[in-house]
Amino acid sequence: MNKQVQQYLQHIKFQGPVEPSIKLLGHLQTCHLHTIPYENLDVAMKHDISFNIPDLFQKIIVRKRGGNCFELNILFSWLLCELGFSVTNRYAQFWRNIDADTPQEDVPMHQLLVVTFSGLSYITDVGVGALAPCKPVPLIAGHKHREGNELYKVEQDDTYGWMLYEQTSHNWRLLYSFTDDASDAKFAPRLSNQPNKIAMIRTARGRNTMLNNEFRIYEDNALTTYTTHTEQEWQQALKRYFQISIT
Repeated sequence: MNKQVQQYLQHIKFQGPVEPSIKLLGHLQTCHLHTIPYENLDVAMKHDISFNIPDLFQKIIVRKRGGNCFELNILFSWLLCELGFSVTNRYAQFWRNIDADTPQEDVPMHQLLVVTFSGLSYITDVGVGALAPCKPVPLIAGHKHREGNELYKVEQDDTYGWMLYEQTSHNWRLLYSFTDDASDAKFAPRLSNQPNKIAMIRTARGRNTMLNNEFRIYEDNALTTYTTHTEQEWQQALKRYFQISIT
């Protein structure tokens, strides 16, 4: 195991053997989601973004930042490959909170990973930030995947390919869809022009979110909202709730 892999595992607070298995994959994914936030601050502040592994490693592991779905899953796929997993990057369409009649070309792009182990493929994704599976989801049509109070299911469609649904209080809602050929050969990352500053991270008791200067802390069944009024307060809250320092 090289020093960068060791540094990565130390950063996400992973301890234990690293012999490839689905149990290990789930442990790595959960550790990652509880340590490294989804955040779009570079995009919102018009900073350059690189998808090269050395640059991603420097930003996320050395500087202890987060990233968007492309950054997070590209770097996580590197870690998994270094540990001996068979990984394929997949580009998806992210349908949560998108109107059903929205043209496909206007649906936000997302990146996820498909890991193949012992002849079975699994969705692995550390790039959503909001509620989404924290464990690998078997890529089997009709499969239902439960994590605590959250329930997901996988379906397959001739047009949209693989579809991951989440259960809401009223129905099943499409989270994202992707096809088996949605790979680097045909797609490239398409960054959102989202002007809002966004950050999200899972925690042991819930999740923390930020939209511009409003911070929301979800713990068990409680919600605390905190609004910052100065740049210094915002920087302090960013550090407190996401361990991010912007310099």
